[in-house]
Amino acid sequence: MLTAPLNLLAFPVLRRPFYLPLAVMLAATVFALSLTPAAEGFFARVVLFYGGVTLAYALMPYVRRSDIPLVAAWVVLASTLAPCLEGDLISPIKVTADVLGVAMAAGPVFIARMRQMLQGDMRDYDRPRPDRR
Repeated sequence: MLTAPLNLLAFPVLRRPFYLPLAVMLAATVFALSLTPAAEGFFARVVLFYGGVTLAYALMPYVRRSDIPLVAAWVVLASTLAPCLEGDLISPIKVTADVLGVAMAAGPVFIARMRQMLQGDMRDYDRPRPDRR
């Protein structure tokens, strides 16, 4: 018996065509906030990037799990290099805080998948494969 997936968050999941504009807005917002004086501290930057990645995972559930940290790494790179255009030096403390925020949000997702694989939860979906004919 097939049933519809249960939506635990009680709000409709966005459709895939809305993922790109949503991802661009989310990345631009995190980037813009990372350049403000409010995000100068270590803890503030960790929370900013943790919140951005967590929000991306929550709002875009059908995006591959590795794509969100990849985009977040580009945002970290941009927020690191942007002050260099004004003549400031790269701050290793800010880079560490940004990477730590991304890793804290993405780490549990990858650990959960590793646990599934170690427990043998390898579902074989009927996807077309080039080696099967």
